[in-house]
Amino acid sequence: MKTIEEVFRGGRRIIEDGIRNESRAQGHYLTGAMERSLAGVVGKFGPMTILVGTAVDYTRYVNNGVQPGRIPYGGGSGGGGGTSAYIEGLRQFFLLKGLSPKEALSAAFATAKTHIKEGMPSKGSSKYSSTGQRTGMIEEAISKRESVLDSYMINGFDEVVEFNFQQTKSETV
Repeated sequence: MKTIEEVFRGGRRIIEDGIRNESRAQGHYLTGAMERSLAGVVGKFGPMTILVGTAVDYTRYVNNGVQPGRIPYGGGSGGGGGTSAYIEGLRQFFLLKGLSPKEALSAAFATAKTHIKEGMPSKGSSKYSSTGQRTGMIEEAISKRESVLDSYMINGFDEVVEFNFQQTKSETV
């Protein structure tokens, strides 16, 4: 017998698997940190049972992209010498891709300049995607898994209702 909470947890697994698959298909995989951060919690909200999904903070930027005017880099016009979490993040990305420290820093600045012109993701980054898309991985994952999710949830809830009906029926006889 399944409980409503178990049905929701199964639905969570379907959604998380879909997001993992779609993020990889769109080329969003390096260390696996974003995938490992996907989590869902089933809980009560008053009389309702709800599922809340979470992920590491930068997932929203990967999913939604960033407009050119929102890129946190001044293009070198700030006088230099300061530190930038954005540039440091890009530098770390390129180090993980196997570049030397000097090459990684150069690639970070070049990428930042592209981002302030085109936004993020850049047009050229589509070459890393097997789907041609670089944003909307969450929505796309849910869309692609919708029929599987619907079927699972309907069957699971039917099972819960049937069990409770049989329990009630046997208690009243």
